[in-house]
Amino acid sequence: MDEMLPVAMRKGCERGGGGGGGVVRCGYLKKMKTSRRKFFVLRAETAETSARLEYYDTERKFNSGLPPKRSIPLKNCFNINRRLDTKYKHVIALYTKDDCFCVVLDNEEDVDSWLKALLSLQHGEEVIDGEPPKPTFGNTGL
Repeated sequence: MDEMLPVAMRKGCERGGGGGGGVVRCGYLKKMKTSRRKFFVLRAETAETSARLEYYDTERKFNSGLPPKRSIPLKNCFNINRRLDTKYKHVIALYTKDDCFCVVLDNEEDVDSWLKALLSLQHGEEVIDGEPPKPTFGNTGL
């Protein structure tokens, strides 16, 4: 079953389903607000669109080319970082002027890889291996 594969090994990431191309990472994560599992897709900047984080209800909807339930352009985020939370251990928060959108990951390794990818796309540069990703601001305990 593809759902059990590590995020980077998923077939949907390789195919780049859902249109728009530039898929960097994809996989099932939870929205912190609802605790519901959604299929998240991190897309790189292309000639047509900026780098963004999207989510779909299911991987099947992503692969069938339906539009995402939500798309967050990374250029609109003034901060992306880990979030300390009493209920969930592994959280990444994306802060925009209007909202704080949080995703819950399964383990520290996933947090590190997703955060590194998000920050490198947001800043438009590669994060050097061995160096911790540098968010715009530090942890916020909000």
